[in-house]
Amino acid sequence: MKKIKVEIPKYDLKSGILNIKLKEDKGDYSTVSVDYKTLLPFATSVNSEIRDFFFITCSVYGIDRFVNRKQHSVDGWSRELNISFPVSELKVWNNVKNDLEELFSFLTGDYWSISFYKSDFTNPEVELSIDFKEKYKQLNLFSGGLDSLIGAVDFLSTHPKDKILLASHYDPQMKGPLSDQNILLDKLKVKYTGLFEHTPSIKVTLSQTTAKRETTFRSRSILFIGIALLVSQGKEVSEIIVPENGSVSLNYPLSASRRTSCSTRTTHSFVLDKTNLVLSKLNIVSNISNPYEFMTKGEMVENCKDLQFLKQIIGSSNSCGKRGHRKTWTKRSATHCGVCMPCIYRQASLLNQIDKTTYGSHIDSLIPFKLKKTQDVGICLDFLKKNITKDDIKTELIVNGIKNINKLNKYVDVVWRTRIELSKWIDKNGNSVIKTKAGL
Repeated sequence: MKKIKVEIPKYDLKSGILNIKLKEDKGDYSTVSVDYKTLLPFATSVNSEIRDFFFITCSVYGIDRFVNRKQHSVDGWSRELNISFPVSELKVWNNVKNDLEELFSFLTGDYWSISFYKSDFTNPEVELSIDFKEKYKQLNLFSGGLDSLIGAVDFLSTHPKDKILLASHYDPQMKGPLSDQNILLDKLKVKYTGLFEHTPSIKVTLSQTTAKRETTFRSRSILFIGIALLVSQGKEVSEIIVPENGSVSLNYPLSASRRTSCSTRTTHSFVLDKTNLVLSKLNIVSNISNPYEFMTKGEMVENCKDLQFLKQIIGSSNSCGKRGHRKTWTKRSATHCGVCMPCIYRQASLLNQIDKTTYGSHIDSLIPFKLKKTQDVGICLDFLKKNITKDDIKTELIVNGIKNINKLNKYVDVVWRTRIELSKWIDKNGNSVIKTKAGL
């Protein structure tokens, strides 16, 4: 078990960086560097629980990268984590201890044991520039991906009298998201001048560590929510939108090996519901929702409120989950690998559009599916070939964490339509070997 104490030192006004310390009881340590200066206009006007929640999400993001799975897993994947967080009011946070353990365990696939101790952090009292004076209808997470772009376009094209606030995160160790965000924002500003504001993308990164970094971290979504909560509460905005298609949110396990802990769950309904529960117990008035939870990615595209404009800028968005692994690409100058599941969902969603995205590899080039980079496609094709029923899907969704039975049938239909969407793409783009492997 990794036992880690989180320490939040005094904020450095000169650098504008808050360096959160992660200290392991056996001597390893790490630092999570946070661009706190950008957040000060919001952090000075919220209560301590909101700041505590933000610091906890930054710490979880750092811990997820700090503790290497291969070295410290108990079953080949899951890690045992005993974490002590500093908070302002122990009684308040002890009331959500179990909920946070369940949330983080579900999100990262690990075993979290949490405790709290009294924080001595004092938010700096400084004069701030007067920014973001307007009232905002809602806050949207804006990652630079296609789904978050659609979320912004849908609101901006249908609410000419309301303003929206966009919030983003980037990690300089993850190449691409910051430039994606900036390029898309410039295009949105031309089309929707004066209808939105965007907080400068918040840099949060594991800046130093004595241990080998973990690369399969699953916790970025909770950090995104922590940033969104701090910014939105600083502007008295209670509605936070997480735009994500239902296929990715559910992340239906395509094979038995990807069930439960090995399945990515960044925007899963359990994560959003449990986070809302934690916030309500902390007496924080906020609602986090995903209005696209019952849509496939293709349906998000087809139903975009300004599809003509979206078509013009789709190529500037990025959906790839493995854009840092270019050495295996056939075309290394491409923007997407083309063979990870996010890329596959993207290509299927754009089947009826002119897709100007460049992809590093084509599915036909992956035969006979023996290399690591071919695993996603191979598993996807096997999944499409399976003769499964809606009852099979329902059972699998329950096993994989769906708790809201009232939504279950709608989730089943999303998975069903996702299979059809993927099959149509394979049928159009795959060769005979690929089609046969998919049962087409």
